[in-house]
Amino acid sequence: MKIIKKNLPLMLIYIFIFIMVSMIVKNLSGEGGETLSTYSDTKVPIAIIGEEHTALTEGISNALSEVSTLVELEDNKEAIQDALYFRAIYMVVRIPEGFTASVMSGNPLSLETKVIPGSTESVQVNMQINQFMKLTQLYLTGTSDLSEEKVAELVVNQLKNTTKVTMVAPDPKAVEGSLMPFFFNYLAYSYMFIMILGVSTVMRVFNRKEIKWRNACSPITSLSKSLQFLLANAVFAFGTWGILILLCLVFDARNIFKVNTLYFMLNSVVFALSVLGLGYLVGNLVKGREAVSAVANIITLSSCFISGVFVPQAFLGESVLRVASFFPTYWYVKANQQIANLTHFDFSSISGILSILLIELGFGAAFLAVSLAVGKRASQRA
Repeated sequence: MKIIKKNLPLMLIYIFIFIMVSMIVKNLSGEGGETLSTYSDTKVPIAIIGEEHTALTEGISNALSEVSTLVELEDNKEAIQDALYFRAIYMVVRIPEGFTASVMSGNPLSLETKVIPGSTESVQVNMQINQFMKLTQLYLTGTSDLSEEKVAELVVNQLKNTTKVTMVAPDPKAVEGSLMPFFFNYLAYSYMFIMILGVSTVMRVFNRKEIKWRNACSPITSLSKSLQFLLANAVFAFGTWGILILLCLVFDARNIFKVNTLYFMLNSVVFALSVLGLGYLVGNLVKGREAVSAVANIITLSSCFISGVFVPQAFLGESVLRVASFFPTYWYVKANQQIANLTHFDFSSISGILSILLIELGFGAAFLAVSLAVGKRASQRA
């Protein structure tokens, strides 16, 4: 306990990080768990300066008004520069003299544009201009007897067409929103660091020569001592697990009584066992105090980055995921993804999840076996 208390401030930092990130995510989500930061088009203010006024230039103005707010602006250099500088407008579109005649002849003049350097607000306006010009040339090429008034009318009507998008709602029987899966995924980051640091620090102290020699004098076998260390570390592991699980349940209390939550907890228990074995292995391999913290950071951050804790696995490449599959974190996150989508709980539905849990247990058993072998060899050398 004295060893744990000495490193408690650093461990509490990672619990505090978990709490802060969870609070931020909860505040950025609606009461029902829906994320508020959905995409919507924004009309940016622009100015159109026409050196000629025809049906075609009027059509351009109507088309651009669909994606922007038209601002009247005096046609002089100082007024334009001031408007751009003070963000009164984000773009100026100048229609040159003879533009309509050039379009109707098949050799259109380019529209002159001026934007705020480095701004992205004008991207949609440029796309609308390009679309207008392409459709105009398409109509003129396909039908040679169209007037400029008719071309402008057809193009503007075409640009007004929109595609209806229907968002498929998730099954109401599944976990509502995305808070619980996020909390349990992010738990891996804090929990892994705390476990590797805590277990490794305890093992490092007991692996000192003077303490090891003193323990060697006792009538206890090496296997018995290793098992006692393992059980003591298990108490620390599940104490930490209990604190983080309690925080997960508090932050998404509306999903506590769902069956999915029980599977999330089961997955986290199995993950705790695998990380316990990893911490036990690191404790037997790493000797220096500073090295323990460095190794804990490297293992935790690297595995979480490539396993889907910080970035969803759907956004990661196949080669990255292939490397990540050598870490238990990858399988833990993968199981959480499947649990979040569970709506039926028969054996056929959960068989894939159970197989992943067995893989996680396999990691823990492998880590433990290697650490016991390393510890026995180190004892023989001492």
